[in-house]
Amino acid sequence: MRFAVCDDEAELRRSLSDNIKLFSPGAVITGFSSGAELLESPDSFDIIFLDIGMDGIDGMQTAKELRKRGCTSAIIFVTAFEDRVFDAFDVGAFHYLVKPVSAEKFAEVLKRAIDSRTDPPAALSNDRYIAVKSGGVSTKLALSEIMFAEVFDRTLILHTVSGKVEYRGKLSEFEKCTDDSFFRTHRSYLINLRYLASYTSSQVTLDNGDKVILAKQRYSELVKAYMHFIRTED
Repeated sequence: MRFAVCDDEAELRRSLSDNIKLFSPGAVITGFSSGAELLESPDSFDIIFLDIGMDGIDGMQTAKELRKRGCTSAIIFVTAFEDRVFDAFDVGAFHYLVKPVSAEKFAEVLKRAIDSRTDPPAALSNDRYIAVKSGGVSTKLALSEIMFAEVFDRTLILHTVSGKVEYRGKLSEFEKCTDDSFFRTHRSYLINLRYLASYTSSQVTLDNGDKVILAKQRYSELVKAYMHFIRTED
């Protein structure tokens, strides 16, 4: 797995890199001393640790430019300014760490980020299930395994970690069976926030690369819902 560590303080770059190696042996780590240097890199990364308060192009500007270029890396902001948290989610950040970062918190967030880029999460111990009938076959699905749902021509399509399930139904009825981890981005789409990789003001990208429409009037609500989801997961 490839990591980028971007911080204008060499000691902090070393510290973050050492912690990544400790919890993820075999990781390939590239350090950058500025946002401009990261933006100039031709390499792609699975996970990016990005300091917000850097001279020149700060971390937030760097993240916005990365997203404009189509970057879907999991971005973890490292900041001494807790009041920048809302901005962090505004660019589809995976998480944020407030300095000083404890080893326990670092390990927790790193593990979740790695899991989000590799294997899908297993069904939760307290997961909820739904039963759907498609083609004469009844299927039991865990909500945590459903990445997003869409409706097309009166057919409800559930995109799961193992494939698609289609049946005649209404998105509004399915939505009633979900919890706070799901968010209605558009009249035709309902996403599972567990699989949100990045978003813009008009589009959401899931971990598997699928993109769904985000209605303009739902943008601020998505940011709030995602922040709430992250805090609840913590």
